[in-house]
Amino acid sequence: MTRIVPVATCLMSCALLLSGCGGGSGGSSETPPDLAGMINIESGTRVDSDTSDDIRLGEAVDNGSPGSAQALPAGAIAGGYLSFSNGTYNSGTLESFDYFEDTTDLYVTDLSPGDRVAVQVFLSPDQSASVPDRTLRLLKQQDGNLVEQYSDTSSDNLQALMITLPDGAESGSYLIEVSTSSGIPFRYVLTLADQASGSVMNTRYTDPAFMVDEAIVSFEPVSGGYGMAAAMAVAERRDLGRGAWLMRRDGARHPAAMSATQVQGAREDTLEWIRELRSQPGVAMAEPNYLYSSQQVSPDNDPLYDRQWNLPLARAPMAWQAAPKVGAGIGIAVMDTGMFSTTPTSGGNWHPDLNDNVRLVSGQIMDYVSGDLDIDREDDGQRDTNPADPGDGKSRSSNFHGTHVAGIAAAVDNTIGIVGMTPSALIYPVRVLGRDGVGSSADLIAALNWASGRGEIDVINLSLGGLGPSDALKSAIDAAWDSGNGQLIVAAAGNQGTDEPTYPAAYANVIGVGAVDGSSERASYSNVGESVDVVAPGGDASRDANQDGVADVIVSTWGRDDSGAFEPSYAGLQGTSMAAPHVAGVYALMKGEAPTITPGEFRSLLRNGDLTEEVGPAFEYGAGLINALAAMDAALDGNFPITLGASPSALQFNSAVLSAELEFSAYPEGESVTITGATAGAGWLKLGEVPADASMSLAVSVDTSGLEDNNRYTTELVIAYDPQNGDPDTLTVPVSLRLGTSTDDRDAGRHYVLLVNADDKQDTIEQVVVSASGGEYRFAFDQVEPGEYFLVAGTDMDNNGLICENGEACAEYPVNGLPEKIVIGDKPISGVGLSTSFRRPTISALGLPRVGFEGYRLKSDSGEERGSEPVRSVESDL
Repeated sequence: MTRIVPVATCLMSCALLLSGCGGGSGGSSETPPDLAGMINIESGTRVDSDTSDDIRLGEAVDNGSPGSAQALPAGAIAGGYLSFSNGTYNSGTLESFDYFEDTTDLYVTDLSPGDRVAVQVFLSPDQSASVPDRTLRLLKQQDGNLVEQYSDTSSDNLQALMITLPDGAESGSYLIEVSTSSGIPFRYVLTLADQASGSVMNTRYTDPAFMVDEAIVSFEPVSGGYGMAAAMAVAERRDLGRGAWLMRRDGARHPAAMSATQVQGAREDTLEWIRELRSQPGVAMAEPNYLYSSQQVSPDNDPLYDRQWNLPLARAPMAWQAAPKVGAGIGIAVMDTGMFSTTPTSGGNWHPDLNDNVRLVSGQIMDYVSGDLDIDREDDGQRDTNPADPGDGKSRSSNFHGTHVAGIAAAVDNTIGIVGMTPSALIYPVRVLGRDGVGSSADLIAALNWASGRGEIDVINLSLGGLGPSDALKSAIDAAWDSGNGQLIVAAAGNQGTDEPTYPAAYANVIGVGAVDGSSERASYSNVGESVDVVAPGGDASRDANQDGVADVIVSTWGRDDSGAFEPSYAGLQGTSMAAPHVAGVYALMKGEAPTITPGEFRSLLRNGDLTEEVGPAFEYGAGLINALAAMDAALDGNFPITLGASPSALQFNSAVLSAELEFSAYPEGESVTITGATAGAGWLKLGEVPADASMSLAVSVDTSGLEDNNRYTTELVIAYDPQNGDPDTLTVPVSLRLGTSTDDRDAGRHYVLLVNADDKQDTIEQVVVSASGGEYRFAFDQVEPGEYFLVAGTDMDNNGLICENGEACAEYPVNGLPEKIVIGDKPISGVGLSTSFRRPTISALGLPRVGFEGYRLKSDSGEERGSEPVRSVESDL
């Protein structure tokens, strides 16, 4: 019999809900099961009707033709499976599991302009094979025929496929087709979202890289940071500035000397140590030393000027006529891999297309890369005054990423190679990325804290990023921003092709830059959503969108060292790394002619649409494509608009959330703004008392009376405002309301409910199988041996013997991502509640990354049963 110890109070209060439920091994009506409960399903969840698991059991319902398309509600999230062929997994212990052919899945749903459809892909465990070709298509019936309206395809990477229905598109019913034409089996997650939705593509556990045995720590003000840091028993402590410290603990390990298994263990140990640090008195913050990397995807009288399609696209040649100083005297800090030099050990002798513009600050550290990431030859892992790029120490030509970025921003207008966006600006190279183009947040924080005190630096370019949100990094950025009166910080939005926030671009005081190709279309790799404030030319090697006969890559300064000597060169690359310095250069152009312009005023102009041209939905393109000529007009006009912003930037309501508070803020910061009115675009949207100024909030709610259930409604909230020192204007806030589908329709697929050994998460002790009924799952275990277990559940859509992999539905007790042990003893318990979803909690929700998690293994011992069929592979006629 059973009892659960850690949450006894909660569970006993819930026990009245269930007194012994069916499902799995069950229990008789006279003898209650040892453990029983219910798994709720996230609203809008659906599952592909012919997964490999369904085919194995002979329960698949084909959805590969228009007539058999599965219906999806608005805002749905659906898990699926596709494979180009039949076969058997041949990876380790999975050799006995079969997969089955299923090349096409079709769904039907209603879409409106601004809605987006995305498909994220997760490979089944056969990594030796090639990445499968995938296609996402939207089809619509016209004159009795199905006609393709929009499509996205990929074959060389695992970036998400995404389609946003453009303005002017016809609203109504669409078929969504997801298909594959080659390669290995894969799981996918299909998400639907409207223009009011934020990030919805968090369908995997984010596992950012970080330094083993290192932590960034800050202390409560009353405790005295230096004294607390000195008292800690660590091998090394380094002051990063502004209250942040880098701590390296005793016996720090070096991943380069460890096996993959050892590295994994070291990462887990590091996170446990950080949890211990957080619990110590006086510690205000402790976080991993996250790693960030460069955001590239691959490598007139100026000879290469005719290859620089990016400059005309950003309207630079016309802007130069309005900006005769072309950025003279304006300082751009390029925080990157350093600067190409023909004499990297001593520095100087920079790339000839950059040499005249490069500046160092005498006696100051300009190379912040330290420890294992530092491979320069003038010292052993130490910071120094030489920001020369040392190359990567490999026989092939190195990656001179920082040099490429610097050339885009400020290559000299000479007779040698290319021209930069602002060819007379000064370049301050600051080395923060080391081995393989990777740097730590500790080094980046220290560099930012140094730069924020330097008056010669006006804009900081960060063509780098990662998925690790660092509080200490945010603090350093906020200090440099200085309430909009300090330095402009520009960052690459990221190359993952998702709406997951990428840092530092996603921070509020950073201008995040996405990438477009030669026809101003979003590059396939460029992130969307919270990380994108504006877009700029970044290139897309898979396209020749401007029809100039060559791939749309960005040509800029580079270097070669494969012969042993460092020689200047040029290269064409693509990435949001290439897009960011275009925006940094535009700010330098503006500040060269209007020296008093501030970062806050730049952001206000950007939000007001004065610096860009509109090229697509804001979710993908932010404020639009940077336009240097428009920017110069705005700077020279001197009329910097005061704009109003709202948080959240869009309102989403549903059956459970019917009210919200809308907070306001003025840009530039500190300006006085009077709100003169608010207009709801639909009768069901109700407004509270309109605040007098931007320092107050507005209560917003919805009235569902008379609205149809199982439906979606969209409208806009328009806020009229009058700045004290500017012209009246309006702010538009998109609003959506989903009166969700009936719970009876929710289905996340067949769930395997496991009791897992608390000492070995790959050892499943008990297992039952349940299907959705009435929008939920009910499970029960009987005859469970007393002991400690993890209670988990999830799908195995690709039939590989693992549940809860990325891309599969998963439930963990008590909270997904934070499983806790339960102790089973001598009393029965019912009413245990879990929640399943294809989504995964973010790092912010988890507190720390979840590392090394690859799912839970189903029982596979000989003779064990998995549902109604043996766990081992089964015969199939498919």
